[in-house]
Formats: sequence, structure tokens, C-alpha cells
Amino acid sequence: MSSARFKLIGDGFGWCGTCFSIIFYMAPAQPFSRLVKKEITINDVPYLLVIFSYLNCISWIAYGIRKGQYKPVVCNTVGAILSLVFIIVFCAYYNNLNVKKTLFHILIILNFSIEFFWIFYFIIKNIISLGYISMILNIFMYFGTLEKIDRVITTHNYHLIPILSATLMFINAVCWTVYGLSYKDLNIIIANISGIILEVIGIIIWCYLRKKYPEIDEDGGEPVKSASQSHDEKPNNNNNDVKINEHKRGISEDTNINLSH
Repeated sequence: MSSARFKLIGDGFGWCGTCFSIIFYMAPAQPFSRLVKKEITINDVPYLLVIFSYLNCISWIAYGIRKGQYKPVVCNTVGAILSLVFIIVFCAYYNNLNVKKTLFHILIILNFSIEFFWIFYFIIKNIISLGYISMILNIFMYFGTLEKIDRVITTHNYHLIPILSATLMFINAVCWTVYGLSYKDLNIIIANISGIILEVIGIIIWCYLRKKYPEIDEDGGEPVKSASQSHDEKPNNNNNDVKINEHKRGISEDTNINLSH
């Protein structure tokens, strides 16, 4: 296969990766909507995933502009905006919807974002160093779906793994790996191969626990007894009631005999 043809295929995968990246950046909307509805607490939302996604987006925007690769710029600009919205929602509920405290944290985040981009784009002039930093942040973002892995293992609550995000990130990582191979960009290749490995681990754990502990609810409660188990227990209770009634009847009959004597 010629280099030009492989690059053409890589561009196709790059645009697919762009689409899947945007869908992935929208995925946290589900847990954050549950937070707004007060169905879960702030400890249950994937906040580290969103934070690492935000930092990752800023770094790749700078990297893409400097290298003239605008596919990463498009998806990561959308991702930065969406991640910032989720971070603002998180700050609001972290501060119990206190407006002053929330605005204060938002100003800090915006100021940090501007400085972060300024450092990446204007200060780090070495494109190789910028690529290494972007690669590391990308790996952290992929690890974000496993941020609650300790709770998953101890409670068997597979719902703590955001399976939609993990699946989208896996497909996204495959697309960007092919894109990186076509352009021989090691930063993109290494970052996304690491993503494939991490997301496969998360998906395998989710599938295993879902099969072994299907009764675990989304809140991580104790396994709920199935209808058949409940049905089996009822006859036992009825049998116990019958035995108690027979025992009482026996005592009553003995008492009547004694009185007649």
C-alpha cells in the first residue's frame, strides 16, 4: 500500500475519531443529569474523567495547531467546551449551589485554562515536548473511566464503570491509532494504544461483574433476591405458621383434658 493511500485511509479514520471523540465528550451528560436530579451524589460522577478530558483537550488543541493537524483541533475544541460545562456543574453542586462560591471557582478555572493554553502554545516551543505532555494527559484521560476501580472491586458495583464512555473511548482510540500510524506520529500512536489497553480492561471487568453479580443495583446496594427465591421462602414461612398453630392446638387439647379430669 502506498504512503499516499495509507494517509487517505488514516484521514478517514481521523474524521471517524473526531466524531467518536465528540460523542465521547458528550457521554458524561448522563451521570451529571442524574446529579442535577439528585439521584446520585458528586462522589458518583466521573469528575476526574472530565477534568483530565479538559486538560487533554487544551493540550491537543495547541499540539494540533502547531503541527497543522486540524482534526484533533476540531474534536478537542468541542470537548474542551463540553468538559468545561460539566466542571461548572460539578463546582455548583460541590458548593451546594452557592452562587458566590461557584462563580469564584469558575473564575479560577477560566484563569487556569487561559494560562494552561498560553504555556502550551507560546512557552513550550518544542513540538516534541508538547507532544509528550499531550500524550501523558491523554493516557490519564483514558484511565479516567477506571477512577473508581477500587470501589468497583470491593463492592462489585460494575455501574461505577461508565461503560458508554469506555466503549466510545475504545472505538475512539482505535480510530486515532490508525490515524497516528498513517502520519507516523508516535505521540498519537502511544497515547491511543494505551487507551485501547485501558478501555479493554475496564470493559472486561464490567462484563465479568455484570455476569457474576447481575442483581447489584446502580446505587451499589446488596443483591436483590430474585422472585423465585422469594417464592421459595414463602412456603417455608407458611409451614412454620402451620407448625405453630398445630402446637397451640395440642396445648389447648391437653388443657381441656386436664380440666375434664
